[in-house]
Amino acid sequence: MGSKSKMNLMRSYKILKKEAEQKLKKQQKENAPDIISKSIIQININL
Repeated sequence: MGSKSKMNLMRSYKILKKEAEQKLKKQQKENAPDIISKSIIQININL
């Protein structure tokens, strides 16, 4: 009984970990243009 529930916990942990990694990758891809545009605005302000 104990080992079966432990396996299910590990399986759900791995699934959650994969989902979290995918979300992070998506956020990084979406944030790149934002970061670039913000840095361009900062340069324009400094000039």
